[in-house]
Amino acid sequence: ERVEVLRGPQGTLYGRNTLAGAIKFVTRTPGKDPWAEFRVGGGNWDQYLVSGSVGGALSDTWAASIAGQINNKDGQFENVATGEDTGLERNWAARGKLRYMGSETFDAVLSLSYADSKNDSLQLLPRTTPNVPTSCVGRPAGTVCQFDSEDLVAPPGLPAWGVRTPTGLNNPAPITFLPEAQTKQTIASLNMAWQLAGGAELRAISGYVKVEDRFSTDFSGAGVTVGAATIDNDHFSQELQLNGKAFGDRLNYIVGLYYFDEEGQQDFGWRIFLPLSTSTIDATTKSYAAFGQVDYAFTDALTATAGLRWVQDEKTFDFGFRRLAGNLFGLPPATDAVSLENTYNEVTPRFGLDYTVTPTGVFDSMLLYASAAKGFKSGGYNGINIANANIARVPYAPETNWTYEVGIKTDLLENRLRVNANYFYADVSDLALNATVEVLPGLFDFPVQNAGEATIQGLEFEISARPIEPLTLFLNGTLQDGRYDQLNPTSAPAQARTLYGVEPTPPQVPDYTFTFGFDWTQPIALGEDSRFKLGADYFRTDEYVTAATNDFLASAYDRVSAYAGLEFGANWEVRFDVRNLTDEETIASGSRGLGGFIILPPRECMLSVRWRM
Repeated sequence: ERVEVLRGPQGTLYGRNTLAGAIKFVTRTPGKDPWAEFRVGGGNWDQYLVSGSVGGALSDTWAASIAGQINNKDGQFENVATGEDTGLERNWAARGKLRYMGSETFDAVLSLSYADSKNDSLQLLPRTTPNVPTSCVGRPAGTVCQFDSEDLVAPPGLPAWGVRTPTGLNNPAPITFLPEAQTKQTIASLNMAWQLAGGAELRAISGYVKVEDRFSTDFSGAGVTVGAATIDNDHFSQELQLNGKAFGDRLNYIVGLYYFDEEGQQDFGWRIFLPLSTSTIDATTKSYAAFGQVDYAFTDALTATAGLRWVQDEKTFDFGFRRLAGNLFGLPPATDAVSLENTYNEVTPRFGLDYTVTPTGVFDSMLLYASAAKGFKSGGYNGINIANANIARVPYAPETNWTYEVGIKTDLLENRLRVNANYFYADVSDLALNATVEVLPGLFDFPVQNAGEATIQGLEFEISARPIEPLTLFLNGTLQDGRYDQLNPTSAPAQARTLYGVEPTPPQVPDYTFTFGFDWTQPIALGEDSRFKLGADYFRTDEYVTAATNDFLASAYDRVSAYAGLEFGANWEVRFDVRNLTDEETIASGSRGLGGFIILPPRECMLSVRWRM
């Protein structure tokens, strides 16, 4: 039905682990009005897509819907070790909904879905940095050992999209002959709502998710470092909400309770040229929360919001480790075990003010707003242990932040111009980051560390304009700055000055990103409601540090996408889409220690036909 992007901490209503925002995929719920929609498409790289969705009333009491999709892509990479193309991505999914609507005071929706995603695992390109030292230790002052995307060099004779993944790596389990992965996900939910006397509503939301996942990945792209895992995870959640209005509808309120119960098991296998280690994880989480939020309209223009959430997470972690004999590093065989149990508590408030300005002059509408919110990400455990179980003994602490925001939303010039902008300031404590730590030459661990305190601030803007009726122009972007205020001296960022000769900066925080583009819609003489559509957009991001270590500075890059389409009446549409129109080769992340790097997709084209009722 729609996608909602919620910015900033969402700790009051959405709970833990929503430090920077939340993305909500809201699926269509069946009712009295019927719908039907089908789409088929095909493109380069063996792409194909088939999807459909139908729904509506079965009777005055019941309604139902069913939706499904299958899509495929393959052959973007070449495995020179086998002489075959690789990079398969094949996904299929289905969802059914059943709704009871036979009562004026009770409504219930049961939803069941299943998804199966099969692929050739993450394809990482082997690259080296021969012109950039791997460490500045012992080198003259001023030496910089940080590398960027342009410093990466492919092995001789390897194509730009080539990997060299040998076959036969089937020991230790669960490593497979070639990289491959599959995720199976089952989701069930029951959403029931009762209308109470006085206009209040009581809602109960029950959810169950089961995930079965396996992967075997060549993290070097050259058959050097291979890791694999199988995962079996189940979780159940239950939420109760009471919402309503009071004081002449000036007050909106919602209060609720939340319970979450998760159990998971994971088995690892690692090989660096030779079999190295295996490990097992059994982990549980029980989470309890109580929350409430009120909106009060002091006037028709001014509304204040206040909310509070209390959460308690109870976690257990049982880890078993086995180092294998005959490994490349000459380490003796060993077994080890770790058992941990932790409880984390947090209170996350939110405050906000909205003020609607009376339209005047060129302003058709204007909303001014300010907010302050605290976010919380629960603490946890380090489960990726390759050489020994040492980092498994050190849990990482919860991360919190206070984010402050002021903004404006406006429509101008008879709704031909929209300008939305906001300034945000995030004060982060115990920033949790994935680090890469070299424990022996060529041997790495990947702990999650609490790096310290950081500040992220910036300006976000969204501008759209319709200078003439068929044309819409848009410009969206972010200007931001990230810095560490205090660093844990043992954390990976604190070593950046010594190891790489650079000042540490928080990862994934480019100074700017922006997208601008246009949409053109022109009626055509092929029948009523027939239109020609054309559009394009250009995206660019500045350079950014990819990880906590600060060793890789991903270079600035851009992307161009475009589409053209024809709508025939109200039912049919033919559309041609192109992504990465200029076919740029962009390496956006990776690890010099492991040797493998992630490249963004090449040019992808798809022609699709859609029919909708």
